[in-house]
Amino acid sequence: SLCAQCGVCLRFSAPLHPPLPFLLLSDDVQVRVPSEVRGYLGGTVQLPCHLLPTGPEVRVSQVTWLHVDATGASRSVAAFHPSYGPSFRSPQPGKERLSFVTAGQSTGTRQGTEMELRDATLALQGLTVEDEGNYTCEFATFPSGTSRGVTWLRAIAQPQNHAETQEVTLSLDPVPVARCVSEGGRPPARISWFSPLDGEAKESQISGPVPGTVTVTSRFTLVPLSRVDGVKVTCKVEHESFEEPILLPVTLSVRYPPEVSISGYDDNWYLGRSEATLSCDVRSKPEPTGYDWSTTAGVFPASAVAQGPQLIIHSVDRLVNTTFICTVTNAVGTGRAEQVVLVRDTPRASPRDVGPVVWGAVGGTLLVLLLLAGGSLAFILLRVRRKRKSPGGGGGGGGGGGGGGDNSGGGSYDPKTQVFGNGGPVFWTPTAPGPLKPDGKDEEDEEEEEEKAEEGLMLPPPKALEDDMESQLDGSLISRRAIYV
Repeated sequence: SLCAQCGVCLRFSAPLHPPLPFLLLSDDVQVRVPSEVRGYLGGTVQLPCHLLPTGPEVRVSQVTWLHVDATGASRSVAAFHPSYGPSFRSPQPGKERLSFVTAGQSTGTRQGTEMELRDATLALQGLTVEDEGNYTCEFATFPSGTSRGVTWLRAIAQPQNHAETQEVTLSLDPVPVARCVSEGGRPPARISWFSPLDGEAKESQISGPVPGTVTVTSRFTLVPLSRVDGVKVTCKVEHESFEEPILLPVTLSVRYPPEVSISGYDDNWYLGRSEATLSCDVRSKPEPTGYDWSTTAGVFPASAVAQGPQLIIHSVDRLVNTTFICTVTNAVGTGRAEQVVLVRDTPRASPRDVGPVVWGAVGGTLLVLLLLAGGSLAFILLRVRRKRKSPGGGGGGGGGGGGGGDNSGGGSYDPKTQVFGNGGPVFWTPTAPGPLKPDGKDEEDEEEEEEKAEEGLMLPPPKALEDDMESQLDGSLISRRAIYV
């Protein structure tokens, strides 16, 4: 770049006007200049101007720099003649502040000053606001005539920035809580705020410490509630002299009276409980300066001892059944909180104690229900199996009853008659199992074991009943006391 070639760092920005790198009066002569140059107030700035290479027949007669100020007036500020050298005709900026960078240095093979004048870069020291304006670089050549280029010179100043909190006291009206200052900038800096709170920025401008500069102050304003204290906000400062915006964090500070709450009561204060404690929890700014414990009844229990933010009850009695008050004071004001205490006769059962009892009762109930269900199922299965294995019996109809006559005959029947055998219930004794079948050996063994088990459950007939029985020809048994009509 041109800055690197000249050894002086310059800052370039996008032009505000259409770029004018070349202004030609001849097809053969070209002048190259930047459209805009920025310099810092009080510093040195260079205005580059180069005559591009031409043929050997083109000769430079003179170089002239013209300045058009803010009022539109144009004047010559510097010139360079091959025979007379540099000259600075205007008192401002004057020869003390102006110089040709390459004067006396040869950049080509030709002898003389003509090659030296092809680089007409002008250096300006001690830049002021009055130096701003358009600068025209003119090359007078023979035989091509005059060629020129125009550069806009801007004087800028990098501001100094800082942000600070403004400590305020709790109120319901919006007040400034933070301030951000960008001092001595040209042009004025742009300030904005980043905040999680709903606030408003109010900006003001005054003249900076250097003529032509501006100091910008932005105040962040909101309603200073207690929740605002300790919140971080950020001031963002932007300026064309910064490579990136400047971020300045600020922590807000709000003074407010104590905000009090009481902890430690678990709704299980019973007679005789020892070392019960209430704590007075406080959030305030500045820190509390005093704590005071009292009761709404006006009577303070003898077993209660106040130790700053804590109230210790060494032994709970009926006087503790009251409302305790904690009052806290700081430099801003006073805050208080109340806690109602209900004293029980006996400790309240905790959920940990009730849980095992409930689960034990539920488990026992389920176990009893399972046992009852299992017993009922076993009884039903045993009855069903017994019915399947017992021989047929049932109602009446079969072979001949008493006297070998037909039951449907015309004989009469005494209701006191007890009939045993066909058509009536009998005590049946299982007979020995028959020959085993090869294919069902296992099943028959199992049935035999079950029959033996059932055999033990059957009761033998009473002895008196056996003596009263008389065997008939058809194999049935009939009571000797039966009466036939």
